[in-house]
Order: sequence, then C-alpha cells, then structure tokens
Amino acid sequence: MKGKIQGIIGLLVIVFLVIGVIRSVYNRNFKSPDFKIIKSDKISVPIKNALFWYEQELEKTAFSLSNKLSAEEVSYVSPLFDALKEEKMVNEYIKTLSEIAVKEMIALDAYRGSEPNVIEIAKQQNFSYIFKIIITGASGKKSNDLTNVDYKYSIYDVKENKIIWLAESTRLSKFFGGMPESDKSISVLKKLLKDSKIIE
Repeated sequence: MKGKIQGIIGLLVIVFLVIGVIRSVYNRNFKSPDFKIIKSDKISVPIKNALFWYEQELEKTAFSLSNKLSAEEVSYVSPLFDALKEEKMVNEYIKTLSEIAVKEMIALDAYRGSEPNVIEIAKQQNFSYIFKIIITGASGKKSNDLTNVDYKYSIYDVKENKIIWLAESTRLSKFFGGMPESDKSISVLKKLLKDSKIIE
C-alpha cells in the first residue's frame, strides 16, 4: 500500500513537471507579449510626425549584458521605429544615454561628454510629441544570453509638458534561448496605440 502511494505521488510530480515544461514552451514561443497600459489620456486626433527617442539606461551600465542589450536595438527598437514611421506617427530617431548611464560612465571615467536635451530639441524643431522607449530592466544567464528585457514606452506632449500615454512590456527569451522576433511585440503595441486613437 505504501509503495502504491509513493508511486502515485511520483507520477503526480512527473505530470506537474511535464505541464510546467509545456506551459513554459508555450509562453515563450506562442503566447502574445504582455503589455501593461499605465496611463492613456484621450486625444482629439491621431499623432503624426513625432520625435522617436530611445534612451539607453542599461546598455553601458550592465556590462555583462551590454552586447546582448545592444542587439535589442537592432532586433526590436529600430524595427519598432520603422513600423511607427510607416504609420506616420514618428519621423526622426534620437538615441541618448540616460542620466543614470551618464553618471555611471563618468564615475568609471569612461565618458566625459554630455547628452543633448531632447525636450529642447523637440521644442526647437517644432515636434508636438515625443515617443520614448527605454529599457528599465534585464536579466540573463551565466552565458550572458538574455532571459528577459523590460521596456517602458511613453508619449510626451511637448506643448503641455506632460506624459499622455504610458505602457510597459517584457520581452521573454524563447524556450531554447535567444530573444524572439520583434513582429509579435510590435503588432501588439500598434494595436494598443490604435485602441487609444493614437494611430489610425
């Protein structure tokens, strides 16, 4: 009797492990990317020709992940800019280090410059809006392969001096490693922007 109970318990453990593996494979390969809308003000007309601002917070401070995070710009941030440009929402791309990254680089004596004031650039060039994307967190395995990258997206009304739309998302690596293609995340983000009447 005791042996049967142990056998049943062992079988249940195996079943739960298999279910966990299947769920992990599904979530990392088939589930739609998770986005969380934090703020969404009503706007009267869709946004056109905004300034696209990619602010680098971690690329120069998380040295163990720096190469992989730099690859995220090529595989996700730039395709996102291209997709939003096709929608006529943005038309110029600016990349800067964040204040956090600048302080870290100066402390390490690896940077002695200064970053442009994007808000002032937007005002001088008559941009009404700024679409900003920034990496807020990332983790990786010992091999330096990324396991997840956290993003924050905001739309800044330059004239009103306020954020009118704010969202967060996490990109998870695929089950067998490597970050996913950008298509799914971009498609979900575009749908959210359409739902908020920000793009047509």
